[in-house]
Amino acid sequence: MEATQNGSHAEGLAHSWREFARMPTYLVPVVLAGLLAVIVGVLTYAFDAAKAGALVAVSPEATFLVVFGIVGLIGYAVAKQNVQNGAIVAMIAGLALVVLVSGTAGLLLGLLLLAGAVWSLGASR
Repeated sequence: MEATQNGSHAEGLAHSWREFARMPTYLVPVVLAGLLAVIVGVLTYAFDAAKAGALVAVSPEATFLVVFGIVGLIGYAVAKQNVQNGAIVAMIAGLALVVLVSGTAGLLLGLLLLAGAVWSLGASR
């Protein structure tokens, strides 16, 4: 019984990687910006905690990066079903990153999300 469950789990994992391989090109900036925003947000907190030598309060910038990075990834998931709705979700996340996160990371990742959303809208017509 256990071998059957492990085999099906491995097949499901392989299927998810194949899904990324067949991703439309216009969704790559959305996924890339979402993942990078989450990673940069987590690393920002980790470096702040390492500098202080203890657990510290999470900065608003790190929180916004993680939250709106996840919203960008949700936009990708929505775009697999309906490209226009997914592009709208990604645009909201991109605008929020540009407006709410001060610094280069927020600006660049927000603009990358916006570019991917605009490209998605253009490709869906």
